[in-house]
Amino acid sequence: MEQRSWVSSTLILLVSVGLLAAESGDKGFTLSLQDAVKYAIENNREVMQARLELAKADSNLMKFEGKYSWRALSKAELDEKKFPFNQNNIFTGTKTQTTTYSAGLEKLFTTGTYFKLEAKSQRFDSNAFEDPNKTPAGFTALGLPPLYTDTLSVTIAQDLLKNAFGANERNMEKILENQTEIMREQMEDQVANKVVATLVDYWNYSVKESGYQTFEQLLKNTKTVRDLTIRKQGLGLSESFEVNQWNALLSQVEGQMAQAVAEKEEARRKLIRSLNLPEDTVFQKTTPLSETLPTKLDYAADIDYAYKHRADFKAIVRKKENAELSMKTAKNEALPSLKAAGTYGYQAQNLVSPQNNYTDKGAGVFSYQYPVMQGSLDLSYPIMDKGVKAGIRDAEIQKRQVSLEEADLTKAVSDDVKTRIDILKASFQVMENAKRTEEESKKYYNGVLRSFQQGRFNALAVKNALDTHVQDQLSLVRAKVDYNINLHRYYVAKNALFEEYGVERSKLLPENL
Repeated sequence: MEQRSWVSSTLILLVSVGLLAAESGDKGFTLSLQDAVKYAIENNREVMQARLELAKADSNLMKFEGKYSWRALSKAELDEKKFPFNQNNIFTGTKTQTTTYSAGLEKLFTTGTYFKLEAKSQRFDSNAFEDPNKTPAGFTALGLPPLYTDTLSVTIAQDLLKNAFGANERNMEKILENQTEIMREQMEDQVANKVVATLVDYWNYSVKESGYQTFEQLLKNTKTVRDLTIRKQGLGLSESFEVNQWNALLSQVEGQMAQAVAEKEEARRKLIRSLNLPEDTVFQKTTPLSETLPTKLDYAADIDYAYKHRADFKAIVRKKENAELSMKTAKNEALPSLKAAGTYGYQAQNLVSPQNNYTDKGAGVFSYQYPVMQGSLDLSYPIMDKGVKAGIRDAEIQKRQVSLEEADLTKAVSDDVKTRIDILKASFQVMENAKRTEEESKKYYNGVLRSFQQGRFNALAVKNALDTHVQDQLSLVRAKVDYNINLHRYYVAKNALFEEYGVERSKLLPENL
């Protein structure tokens, strides 16, 4: 009887030491749940790539708006001609040379108005009356040095019908603005999903770590009972085949332990890569997990929130607007094109130098004595233009497609939010049940242990009770992880992840871009 009591005490001591060892040593890399979200945004490579794509969302709009920038113009031309000597060329010369230099500024406004300010300098030279052998008597004095003509002018052009005051350009700009917002919100949604995926990697490591601890505890427990059985055999309290049974169980658990080690290391490497951490990072066993249910879970309120904030539903609203703008543009294309243009300025001319045209206050450009005026009106009308008809048809098809997409998405968003709420409530209930199960199995194990100490249960009953308790601990960890995954999918379903953790969407854009 004393031997049996000693064996029982030894088993209790070994099992207790094993449990204490499993609960200690909780030091390493750790983050709160809010910090984990922000850390993933700043460090996960896939998230960083998505953020870089987010920075490119307005590229097409910026390229389009580039057409409204001021532009500097400059041009140089040389026109030289030679003709045979005949009666027609006596007065014009057999050789002429015209050199033209121009510079200015131009701009297209959003109203469709084209504006240009230009300064032009022209040098004209002819050999007329310069050759005494080919010049009639008395005409030699008509030979002139180079003639310099300078002009300063303003040109304005405007489309009055098809693209009346830039209507089509403004429609296109608004379409591109909507497309930019659609792309930006889609990329923000991708960032949110990638952040959740990173958190899942974090939690998956927690599950693998718990699995490793489970098999580690099972291995210790199996060794303890096997060694105890060997001692009992020496005391004549057990048979040799019982030792064989425990040896077989020990080999089985060792195989499971090796698999758990490999899976834990794989999850650790993936998490290190996901969070962009040093290779030698040691993770804390306690990972950031939420165990509370959101206080305001309501179908109607959450669905309404999703309609206002989800990227896909907001995109539909913008697509509808784009379809209307495309229809307006297509109808405008069926109108005649009427373009009015006018140029007004002043010029001066002399035989001295181009500078003299600006410095001569009496006859220079700024004397405003020699105006230059030019106007034009250009009209064209599409007749039986199939391209115009196709544009109107495609715009109408686009409107119908968007209407169908909106009807389908309205139901899909509603169903998605309801499903996420249902799954969230169910997983919370599973987690709460797992807590109670783990607590009950712990009490059961402690009761079996006390009864074993009193000699009313055998070692196998203790092992089975401990195995059940350890498995329930692992199930609880998995239930917590599943609940947190569903919680964050619920946030993503109504596009509230960043708001939930205080992340400003404007700061998702990388700095220095």
